[in-house]
Amino acid sequence: MVIELGKRVAVVPGGVNVGVLRGEGGQLVLVDTGLNESNAKKTLKTVREEIGGEVVAILTTHAHADHFGGNATVVKRTGARVYAPARDEAILRYPLLAPALLYGGADPLDSLRVRFLLADPSPVDEIVRPGRIEVAGVPVEVIPLAGHSINQVGYLVDGVFFCADVVLPEAVLAKYRITYLFSVTDHLQALETAAQVSYEAAVPGHGAVVVSLNELIALNRRLLDDVAERVVAFAGDGATAEEILARLLRHYEADVADAPAFYLLQPTALAFLSHLQRAGRVSQAVRDGRSLWRAT
Repeated sequence: MVIELGKRVAVVPGGVNVGVLRGEGGQLVLVDTGLNESNAKKTLKTVREEIGGEVVAILTTHAHADHFGGNATVVKRTGARVYAPARDEAILRYPLLAPALLYGGADPLDSLRVRFLLADPSPVDEIVRPGRIEVAGVPVEVIPLAGHSINQVGYLVDGVFFCADVVLPEAVLAKYRITYLFSVTDHLQALETAAQVSYEAAVPGHGAVVVSLNELIALNRRLLDDVAERVVAFAGDGATAEEILARLLRHYEADVADAPAFYLLQPTALAFLSHLQRAGRVSQAVRDGRSLWRAT
């Protein structure tokens, strides 16, 4: 099903919302492609039957497998050119970097080499940077939204803001309690940036299309603030990052029962600690072979 959002803009809703831009001469541009080959095939079938034309480009918002896992299939079937933000593009080309980064930069566990974390490699033809670009004759404003990933971006087209994962819907937050962040510092700035964008409709990576992001921004910000306060409290007079994470998971009753879930949140705890150290709220020191964090 295609939901029309304007003369040149539509979205195929799903687990990951896929944007569709109508370019010149029947050319189509996708914003993200979903998790895997199956998602990509369904999207291509839908847009060909309901819109017509052919996909010539993919605008990737960020390098998480659920957003670019269909890229390889779309490229194979259409020859589409792939656009991606700097730094994130390295993970599109070398997807093993994603689980390796979660695993502290080491050779990742086999249990981390799963489809949700490890996509098929995607070519990258163009690096996108904040500012105005044109794709298939469609003017696109690239909005910097780093934080959820190293260098996530959003795309603003004809008053429609494809805002990636800068906000997550209440249902996702209720299910996972704490969600992955590469940088809390950058993510807080991304929320401020998103709040300043002028648009008529916003398309989050997950969840419903909305006319205003204000409530979602406030909801996501409240969770960030609450987690930050808990991290400071759990650091106390001295605790390791893993101890702090265990206390967070118990506090939020987060269902973490396997390696992928754990190793998505371990770096998130570290991201909070980095942010809080910059703010002067925690300090770090190595004692007796352990990296200890303390509230200041």
